[in-house]
Amino acid sequence: MKALVLAALVMFAAGTARADFAAGWAAYEDGAYEQALDAWLPLARRGDLDATYNVAALYENGLGVAANPDRAVDWYTRAAERGLALAQYRLARIFEAGLGVAPDPEKALSWYLEAAGQGRAEAQFNLGVAFETGGLVAPDIGLAARWYRAAAIGGLPEAQFNLGRLYFDGLGVTKDLGVAVEWYTRAARAGFARAQTNLGYMYEKGIHVPQDTARAIAWYRKAAEHGYAVAQTNLGVVLSFGFGADRDYAEAARWYRVAAGLGNAEAQANLAFLLANGLGVERDFVAAYAWAALAAEPGAAEAPTAREYRDRLAEWLSADQRAAGERRAEELRANLAGETVAPGPRTLPRETAALGRLDLAVQRRLVALGLYAGAVDGIVGPGTTEAIRAFQRATGLKVDGRPSPALLDRLDAALGERARRMADESLP
Repeated sequence: MKALVLAALVMFAAGTARADFAAGWAAYEDGAYEQALDAWLPLARRGDLDATYNVAALYENGLGVAANPDRAVDWYTRAAERGLALAQYRLARIFEAGLGVAPDPEKALSWYLEAAGQGRAEAQFNLGVAFETGGLVAPDIGLAARWYRAAAIGGLPEAQFNLGRLYFDGLGVTKDLGVAVEWYTRAARAGFARAQTNLGYMYEKGIHVPQDTARAIAWYRKAAEHGYAVAQTNLGVVLSFGFGADRDYAEAARWYRVAAGLGNAEAQANLAFLLANGLGVERDFVAAYAWAALAAEPGAAEAPTAREYRDRLAEWLSADQRAAGERRAEELRANLAGETVAPGPRTLPRETAALGRLDLAVQRRLVALGLYAGAVDGIVGPGTTEAIRAFQRATGLKVDGRPSPALLDRLDAALGERARRMADESLP
């Protein structure tokens, strides 16, 4: 008799198969975004926080549905109001940057504070930036330091770097180069290029650490390989001048060229010098003139020196060579103008921490079996308890209405049996 009752439950559940978070995740990973939305939307409407967030992300990014910023904000808000820090942070970013909606600094600040209060390091960092720059609030470098510290302790490399920078300069905190080195080192070991560069500079110059050119080069190289133009330029300087290391004009020229292509004026000027003198590269006065012309443009600290060097080169060049140099400079400007900043990472659906919670896992399976129609929120209320009791009665388990690992295993077994039954019924 018990088997017949369970079979009836399985048949009833066939129509609820879409309301399955795991199935939605599998569909999402396969690129079947419409199926993922079909699976998550019923769960989101019942209050499943993970599904609610993921539905918002699908609407924001136009995955499986036309992009709709207003609906994305609506779904993020539902999750945020129920305390999901990730959704609170995303709302803050949307309102701060005006991503598909009108910018709203007050809402952005409010949601940042909510998320930061729950320990969301990215929100704490952005609050630090806001208080340092005055982007959303009146500047307060002391509060900026407090929020940077919270995010740095939370392990965010950019916060560790900014906190180290404040200690290096004595802004909002008592100047302490030892603490600056500590935070720079943490961020550098996490792969943050600007921290690697600053740490390299401190070792190059012997600022509060023993002067160590080899270690400076190692840190500069790590940051340079991450694409940071300042580090590429600093590495080129150390290699070309041989400060405590063997000179290597060829490698210096290679790094100058990369940084110059990223618009670094110092690298452009230094590359012009190497090209004009044939150091590490084939001598090329026309190319040297072109790079010097770029470095001489207003705005860069190197502009006056580069302008003087460009003019000296012009005296050595024929009219045809100067014209060729101007054309080359125009080509380089066009290439630089065509460079765009890579977009930041999209906010995408994810398997959140709630996936590891027993109560949520049990609720999801009860939904998939058609036994529960309430909110999938991890709160074991009367509805969840009665659904568990119904399943336990149907399967011969001890009826206590409580989630447990053993109950989860039996729910998974029931879902597996349902899947096999449906597969058998589909055979000709």
